[in-house]
Amino acid sequence: FDELAAAVVAEAAVLSRAAAALAALDVASALAELAAERRHVRPRVDQSLAFAVKAGRHPVVEAALARSGEQFVPNDCELSADDSGAAPGAQSRGDAPDQKRLWLLTGPNMAGKSTFLRQNALIAIMAQMGAFVPADEAHIGVVDRLFSRVGAADDLARGRSTFMVEMVETAAILNQAGERSLVILDEIGRGTATYDGLSIAWAAVEHLHEVNRSRALFATHYHELTVLAEKLSHLANATMRVKEWKGDVVFLHEVGPGAADRSYGIQVAKLAGLPAPVIARAQAVLAALEKGGEGTKTAKLIDDLPLFSASARPAAPAAESAVERELKALNPDELTPKQALELVYRLKGLVRGE
Repeated sequence: FDELAAAVVAEAAVLSRAAAALAALDVASALAELAAERRHVRPRVDQSLAFAVKAGRHPVVEAALARSGEQFVPNDCELSADDSGAAPGAQSRGDAPDQKRLWLLTGPNMAGKSTFLRQNALIAIMAQMGAFVPADEAHIGVVDRLFSRVGAADDLARGRSTFMVEMVETAAILNQAGERSLVILDEIGRGTATYDGLSIAWAAVEHLHEVNRSRALFATHYHELTVLAEKLSHLANATMRVKEWKGDVVFLHEVGPGAADRSYGIQVAKLAGLPAPVIARAQAVLAALEKGGEGTKTAKLIDDLPLFSASARPAAPAAESAVERELKALNPDELTPKQALELVYRLKGLVRGE
């Protein structure tokens, strides 16, 4: 054994080079196989400030959907910060916002905002690690740093609430991101009071646009922020498209220009299984708030709307029908076949009112 160990040590340099070569071959062949199987394309990576992705897809979500026989809905993303950033054909779909480096993305939960943010960050990472990317075309100007603020988490051991962690991460982005960075921000300001959160999100968007000048995707439920597109020349409004059908919301998972006019939160809550009285009460409160405007006091809701206990009270049971009384009175084990057949006819007559 000692002789074998000594022989291995003597060839350590050669063995290390062989291991490194095999590792590189393994990575390259695996990425090539993945690209062939999942229709990935070779991205164009250069020193520009381009970020133009045509029909981009989330590689993990797409693979998960494929296992259940579903197809992923691809979307374009154009965040190029200079005139040289437009990839050939990047706007051919005709439904992407004008070329801007900062997109403000609105739309309901479950519609795909977070997936869209993450897929473009993953495409940037894959492009710069030498992999083909899940898209029809991609032109990525080299990204020096990728900043991400998504999801909800706390750090209770250090005394940090969910909102505090969100603010710490947002601060790191606003203090460090530059024009060559790629930033994805999801729902900034939602962990505090409405006006506080809106004000923070508003100021963060302006800072990203004017100071950081990064290529960025900013997802939000604060529809008030969409007016900034009139003021900030490099900001575009984009929205997740949805359709309403018989009171329910249908998610199309498509990104298009414009702004969402509502968040469809109650419809999503209904899909999640909230009790019907809660949904009904929420709809009534929402209607009153929208009708009352900003000056509406919450106390007024108590006066003007029925108490929740009243709306939640179950309806009085309906009177027992003749068929129900007949069924309760009989014992199936005591019926002969002929009596059972006669019972069926008698019940049918009761239903008809005979």
